[in-house]
Amino acid sequence: MTKNIQNRLDSIVQRELAKTLIPLKTEKGILVGDVLIVNEGNIKHIFKNNELIYRDISLNATAIKLANLLAVNRMLVKIDQIYQADQEYGKWFVDSQMLRAQYQKYLNNNDFERADNAWARYQESRERALNAKKYVESLISI
Repeated sequence: MTKNIQNRLDSIVQRELAKTLIPLKTEKGILVGDVLIVNEGNIKHIFKNNELIYRDISLNATAIKLANLLAVNRMLVKIDQIYQADQEYGKWFVDSQMLRAQYQKYLNNNDFERADNAWARYQESRERALNAKKYVESLISI
């Protein structure tokens, strides 16, 4: 009787451990199962079995979630949805940083009219980036 319970408990523990993949840091990047996250500056790329699957990922949390889902071959539709949301965030984030640099340039040149315009565009772009980031985070948390 106790042996049967022990065997059942062991199988449950093994099944749960199989769901949880422990990331390993390698010289190439972070390995989650057979999925590799490669960091290139501020962006990440995801490889599975040495094949590029997703590139130019902006958020660390996105890369980790995608790697975990890919490693266990689950929710492929959700993976694409998360990736597209991350791409949207990346687009708005880069746009906001470029507009902020333009704003600084115009200020340094005492071109206050253009600086005001660049600041307004920066704020809109920054707000869109923040909203896109919240959306990505909401997809990741599910």
